[in-house]
Amino acid sequence: MSARAAALGAAVSAVLVLAPVLAACTVPDGGTNVSPAATSPVPDDVGAALRVEVRQDRSQYADRRAVLHVTNGSAQTLTLLDGHLAADGFGPSRPDGEPRPRTLRPDGARDVRIALGEADCATAPAAVGPREPVGTAEVSVALGEAGTHGPQTTVVLDVTDPHGRLAVVHAEECALARIAAGATLTVEGLDRPADPAGAARLEIGVTPVPGGPEVLVTRVGATTLMAPADGGEGWTGASLSGRDSRRLRLDVVPARCDPHAVAEDKRGTFVPVYATVDGEEQPVVYLPLPDEAAAELFAFLHDACGWE
Repeated sequence: MSARAAALGAAVSAVLVLAPVLAACTVPDGGTNVSPAATSPVPDDVGAALRVEVRQDRSQYADRRAVLHVTNGSAQTLTLLDGHLAADGFGPSRPDGEPRPRTLRPDGARDVRIALGEADCATAPAAVGPREPVGTAEVSVALGEAGTHGPQTTVVLDVTDPHGRLAVVHAEECALARIAAGATLTVEGLDRPADPAGAARLEIGVTPVPGGPEVLVTRVGATTLMAPADGGEGWTGASLSGRDSRRLRLDVVPARCDPHAVAEDKRGTFVPVYATVDGEEQPVVYLPLPDEAAAELFAFLHDACGWE
């Protein structure tokens, strides 16, 4: 046999040996390797090892968004696909944007963004401690990493609320509803002073609803950006002028002049309002500054703080 024939025979033999191995590694739809485990549903013990918290940061307060914070207490790598919250005092949650599969490794955590359901003011959230369940979540997961995961499995898990945000949101939403039955509260505008060293004037309208309960604003709280000109912690008594005319006038000075802190602030343009409805004190509610008033506020802070 010639050297060329011997080499050709060796090459053919190698191909025949490798062919079964390559066939075993080949999968449909693009040739990506998939672990055999990733073709199976999530085992019950793996699903039961997940832990869920509801969390809400300051940037989510105004539009009532939140997240389901899911921790993987199992030894399996999972993909977190979706989640929904069911809790006393609220209707069903909705997705906040399009759900995106996320790899959830052992001892790791990922978030599912949700919009809280409508507040049910006839039912209060469960009065429980930070480690006790406030409701349940349907969490959809799959074995394997995002992009190569197995079939979806939905598990129902207890949800904790370590910071008590559901009770706060429920109280505020229901207070807003009770106040709205008797009056419409609006931020009318903010006027800058001619002298940067002077106080700005914030105006809040209080328009009664015919036939509704009596609403009386008793106090307006300071914010992280706005403080009363008289040095108090809020506007009340003599500093809360205009109640008889249904147009509150508040003299405002900067609460802070740190440019970085002001730029990072998320709640300074929400005005805390304390009111009674037919004499019954309500939880604090927050009135957002309209865009034009917020722009005037930041221009006032720029001038009053002497920023370049």
